[in-house]
Amino acid sequence: MEHKTIEQNTASNAKRTVFIGAKVTPRQKEEIQARARQCGMTVSDYLLARAYGYTPHARLTREEAALLQELDGCRSDLIRYTSALQGMSTSQRLTLLNQIPFMAGWFHKLRPIAEAVSDFLTAVREQNRVPSTPKSEEK
Repeated sequence: MEHKTIEQNTASNAKRTVFIGAKVTPRQKEEIQARARQCGMTVSDYLLARAYGYTPHARLTREEAALLQELDGCRSDLIRYTSALQGMSTSQRLTLLNQIPFMAGWFHKLRPIAEAVSDFLTAVREQNRVPSTPKSEEK
């Protein structure tokens, strides 16, 4: 029966009416507020999520959002390239792909796409972690 009450209180549409407080330093308060903002959450929602063992992910930075948009554009380009190549006969494809100037130009145009994909994958591959020291103290 107690388990049911906990489930009812954690429902997203349940109204929160009870306050739980914790004493923190001003620096800790700023850090918690900043992390909540990065995740697009209120401090209360952020702390509740952390209390339940959920690690909220920060929203994409402007740079990451731009990389994601570039990645979407790259995907569209690759679909167009694939469609164009599939529309050709095997002999036409071989003739085209055996032309060194064409292939050099194609690789030159594909390089920024590959770099954008690589940059984005590198950015999202980094996992969230609890730092051992505050960022301001890292050297």
